[in-house]
Amino acid sequence: MEAKGKKKFAGRGGKEQHGKRKFKKRNVSGPPKKPFNKVVEEGKPKSVSKKFLKGPLRPVRASVKQFKNKQPTEKFAKKRKFQDAEEGGSESKKPKWNDFKKKRKELKQTRQLNDKSNYDIIVKSKQIWESVRRKKCDKEKREKLMNELQKLLHGKIKSLAFAHDSTRVIQCFIQYGNEKQRQEIFEELKDSLIELSKSKYSRNIVKKFLMYGTKPQVAEIIKSFKGHVKKMLRHAEASAVVEYAYNDKAILEQRNMLTEELYGNTFQVYKTPIVPTLDKVLQGQPEKRE
Repeated sequence: MEAKGKKKFAGRGGKEQHGKRKFKKRNVSGPPKKPFNKVVEEGKPKSVSKKFLKGPLRPVRASVKQFKNKQPTEKFAKKRKFQDAEEGGSESKKPKWNDFKKKRKELKQTRQLNDKSNYDIIVKSKQIWESVRRKKCDKEKREKLMNELQKLLHGKIKSLAFAHDSTRVIQCFIQYGNEKQRQEIFEELKDSLIELSKSKYSRNIVKKFLMYGTKPQVAEIIKSFKGHVKKMLRHAEASAVVEYAYNDKAILEQRNMLTEELYGNTFQVYKTPIVPTLDKVLQGQPEKRE
């Protein structure tokens, strides 16, 4: 049975063909066709598209004006020459990195030698510090070295406290020194504790005093923060010192003293020895809660 929908196609000669239609190529006599390429005759220029033609070859509207290429002005020409000269000489002017480092090192050494008062002390104290801080150092040897270091640093601790290398020497001296030696350093630095706390390197000296200092020394350090707590808490370096003092070293009374500044000026007005805390002030003055 054949499908109803399909149609039969008749080819040449009336024969029926099923499926796809097949076409035979005709044999046409004659020379083979050449590909269609434009032949360039000898002596004639190649054909160029009209888009890229310049001058009179390209058709131009009557209304459009043709501008000739203007020659650069004298000022522009001079400026250009000056720029070229600079570019050419930039390679010769560039300093070599090794030479630049040597010059900087020489300048640093000359600057340090000019300030002989501190330079010699720093060099000697660092040599002692290198041997003192080692775990292998004996107690007797350490005591001798600490006495030498005490003589070197006496009277010049404040000037050495803010440098990045000499601060480490002072920190080591506070850590391994006895009470008498610590007290000597504390007396020199107690007037500038807030300034030391705000410095990137010397803030660690204040921390060392809080760690290894006596109770009166710790109390005096925390007392020196009074009136400066707000500013110190906003400071990037000093905030770490206040945090350590409050969390690890301060007693209840000292903690209250540090936090009182954060309650505002009204608390300072109504605070008395009888009413020292915030809760008691609010009991007596409930309208001031807001």
